[in-house]
Amino acid sequence: MDFKSCVTWKEIVQQPSIWKEEVQIVRDNLKAIGEFIEGVKADKVKVVFTGAGSSEFVGNTLCSYVNSKIDIDVVSIPTTDIVSMPEQYLDENTATILVSCARSGNSPESVAAVELADKLVKNIHHIFITCNAEGKLAQISKTGDNKFLLLMPEKTNDKGFAMTGSFSSMVVAGVLVLLRKDFEGMAARVEYVAELVERNIETILSNAEAIAALDIERIVYLGDGAAKGLAEEMSLKVLELTGGKLASFYNTFLGFRHGPKSIVNDKTAIVCMMSNNEYTRIYELDLLKEFKNEGGKKKIIVLDTINDEEVKANADFYFTFADEKLGQIEDVFADLAYLVCGQLVSLVKSASLGINPDNPCPTGEVNRVVKGVIIHEYNK
Repeated sequence: MDFKSCVTWKEIVQQPSIWKEEVQIVRDNLKAIGEFIEGVKADKVKVVFTGAGSSEFVGNTLCSYVNSKIDIDVVSIPTTDIVSMPEQYLDENTATILVSCARSGNSPESVAAVELADKLVKNIHHIFITCNAEGKLAQISKTGDNKFLLLMPEKTNDKGFAMTGSFSSMVVAGVLVLLRKDFEGMAARVEYVAELVERNIETILSNAEAIAALDIERIVYLGDGAAKGLAEEMSLKVLELTGGKLASFYNTFLGFRHGPKSIVNDKTAIVCMMSNNEYTRIYELDLLKEFKNEGGKKKIIVLDTINDEEVKANADFYFTFADEKLGQIEDVFADLAYLVCGQLVSLVKSASLGINPDNPCPTGEVNRVVKGVIIHEYNK
């Protein structure tokens, strides 16, 4: 199948232009966003990123970095956890800003999480980061002064099955909103990475094609910090687009040794996403050396933002996005290049298996917007 004829291909490669557009959207709304957040009156405010599936991974990707930069407690809790056990995740006496991330805004759990928060938390405010102006979350945003809608560009409302531009745009928006006090610095990082990816998209595609061409039955994504959230998203992407034919997993470099490494066999590719943090890279290199010393036919693939000869010597495939700046900025921005590569791996692998990436589950067991969920009344 010609994957370049798929809408998913278009939605992946247009992401850099979306990120730049996203910068301007947040810039235009910066004053209103600041007034809304700073209008939450409380001694302690908790920010909860929430969503389901890829929308959950938005918070998983950015929370560790954001928490290192501001003194507000920022956590990521999936809507699926909030809905099934709200009393463990929603504290009635803690002022909370619930940041609901959603492509369509129509998932039952997304709506239910908002309703539960309104019911259980005394001082609750909502920020909706969504890609669908007609979705239920966008409509709910109009129902009170405690709600703020940050609408993504229309083209982020992916028409393909899998979330691509919708996911990355919400990551970008989340970072810019919470770190708005250094907005221009954050914006410059986003725009720089966007331009780098645009210039190198054919090289990134070639890297992805090389990975997808490997004779494998399993693929593992490893990353630390922000890259752990991206590893989770990339693992889901390949699972979705191949209809489960390629088994996928994710972890951190250190965490992988603690049991999950059991998944490795001679039909496994391990995609290692290197950090820009010098201290973190020491641990990541240790694992690469361990893989190298073990031998076997597993494939060790490294994605890197700098040109590191020692890392390269311990990899079977070494793909670097290095230029004069990329290795010097924070991972949450630099790793967007890794994300595009992972998305393209999933796309190319899907097409090579004869699957339509735009509709990898035509029998309907899995859907673009989840179906079959019954929301039960919470009366405690």
